[in-house]
Amino acid sequence: MGGGLLVLWDIDQTLIVTSGVATEAYAEAVRITLGQDWRGDMAYNGLTERAMAARVLRQHDVEPDLETVARLLVTVERALLDRTEATRSRGRALAGAHAALEAIGAASDGTRQSVLTGNVRSVAEMKLQAFGLHSRVDFSIGAYGDDEFERNALIPHAWRRTEAKYGQSYSPAQTIILGDTVRDVEAALTHGAAVVAVASGTTPAADLRAAGAEIVLDDLADTGAVLAAIRDASEIAARVASEIATEVRSEVSRVRE
Repeated sequence: MGGGLLVLWDIDQTLIVTSGVATEAYAEAVRITLGQDWRGDMAYNGLTERAMAARVLRQHDVEPDLETVARLLVTVERALLDRTEATRSRGRALAGAHAALEAIGAASDGTRQSVLTGNVRSVAEMKLQAFGLHSRVDFSIGAYGDDEFERNALIPHAWRRTEAKYGQSYSPAQTIILGDTVRDVEAALTHGAAVVAVASGTTPAADLRAAGAEIVLDDLADTGAVLAAIRDASEIAARVASEIATEVRSEVSRVRE
């Protein structure tokens, strides 16, 4: 295990916001794939693209079998990439996003930075490039919305890719998830990872705390506060891991007695 941290960002409503582009892309994909007019909604709140595709299919009375989900995903990906200019012109980077990425990316202690996102990789890259947020992000070690159905299962993909590329592993406490939804919080806590929740989306800060996030920021505007939150979150995760290990050892000793 090396030093530094593995910092994994959610994208939508954490680093950027767009305005209706995803709905337009899904509506086009539904017309092409299913031959139906759009009658769904995009209230996804942290779903992976695979899960969103399945949800949209059910909204249009189609069984989300693996083949149909895959066909819809391919069409959605193409429709989103075709809307690169619309994403750029109608969306924006959130306050502090550039500075936070730059500050973390400049670390020289073995810290690496990527994404843990519901988007497929090509769309994740397009979105961050559209707002000049990509240069400090190593997309090759991220985890994406076509890796798994549930966001909770994404973190091991980032760990595996990071170790394969750099020969370095990061403990859960060295792994920081930054996101704006309850699903981001749950994904981190499922694997004992550290979490910094950001109330920049549609999920209130109180709901993020109720989901288990001990550190919640209103936004990324204060770079110093973001860096401090990351350090604090890592310390909290390490403390929790130590407490769990102590409890396990105590229980083993009790059983042996």
